[in-house]
Amino acid sequence: MTVAKRPDVRSAWVWVFSPPWRYAVIGMPLAVSVVYLLSGLLPRPLGGLVILIAVIGLWALLFALASRLLLLRAAGVRLAREATAIDAPPGVGTRHVLLWLLATLLLALTHGGAGPLGGLIAALLLALILPAATLALSRGQSFSDALYPPVWWTFARELGLSDYLALSAWLTVYALLYLLFAGLLAGAPAWLRNAVQMAWWSAAVLAWFAHAGLLLHAHRGRVRKRERPVRPPGDADPRALFDHVMREGGDAETHRKLARSLESAGLDARALAHGQVHITALLLTFERPVEALEQADRLLAIDAGFSLDDPAVMRRLIDTARDMAPPRLLARLCRNYLARFTASVFTDEIRLLACEALAADGSLQSPEGRAWLEALGVADLEPDQALRLKRLLQADRTSDG
Repeated sequence: MTVAKRPDVRSAWVWVFSPPWRYAVIGMPLAVSVVYLLSGLLPRPLGGLVILIAVIGLWALLFALASRLLLLRAAGVRLAREATAIDAPPGVGTRHVLLWLLATLLLALTHGGAGPLGGLIAALLLALILPAATLALSRGQSFSDALYPPVWWTFARELGLSDYLALSAWLTVYALLYLLFAGLLAGAPAWLRNAVQMAWWSAAVLAWFAHAGLLLHAHRGRVRKRERPVRPPGDADPRALFDHVMREGGDAETHRKLARSLESAGLDARALAHGQVHITALLLTFERPVEALEQADRLLAIDAGFSLDDPAVMRRLIDTARDMAPPRLLARLCRNYLARFTASVFTDEIRLLACEALAADGSLQSPEGRAWLEALGVADLEPDQALRLKRLLQADRTSDG
């Protein structure tokens, strides 16, 4: 599938001045001004400490907002009421904040210690690294993976070299303008200088994150054309077939063949890693929901806590299980979703589905079922969810009677 229209930097800046993001561009510099003015009333060491803590806190808040903006743009969400439907892997926002705090502090320290030339070199290096690291974290990868150079190249290739370089170039421009403001306002009062810098940095960071999210959305489902298809290896070595499929992909039969060979060879770690790709392909590409459930059941026999890394696809699997799988399998999938995605906005719905599955299996009064019922009893449920819970409890009391 080709990309019809690539989002440009103007599209990203539109979001910067749209609510609620524009309030950050206004509020951040005002907060910095207040901090600097109030700190001037305190003894010098205490005032400096207050400034340091407050500014780092404001940076963290800015990067958290920018992370949310990226995830919304990557998911294609345009309306505020649709924002609650975004269910990112846990910890993405925290890891984005940590990555960008470290990068910003490094840039500030380099500029302060090595002067404009040192700041320029640091800005160029960070501009090459940060896009790939940020995209890796957006996909739920660990912080250590995001700092691993081969991962940078992988994401640069996935996004496309021209779009990746565009992100790097704009980040360089934004950082250089930040340094330019610092130089031009060197003689201005501290509160004014830092307020102007924060105003620019807030707008620039939000614009850059929006740009990255728009590009991720534009390239979703992108299929790279190859000049010559690469044939899969023979049956002899499941490890070679695993490497081929994970790198090149494959059709449904190749995936099925690999899954069985990995299970037969006892290569559990590879079977679980392949299962992430296999089940996703069965659901979204090959449209074989029954086979996806069968494969999930086989992987649960290998690892009782197995869950897909992508929460949206995991919910798709659960929805499929609700319609096609035995209640026991549905309950296991719900249990693992709740254990993996503890901050999900869909927790109440998944917990309710799990209780309904346990009720159908005759085990609602298990310790786990009672714990879920207790959590649902104090949750802020939607009207239809509350009605389902009421029916569930009534049916359970009737069966006890």
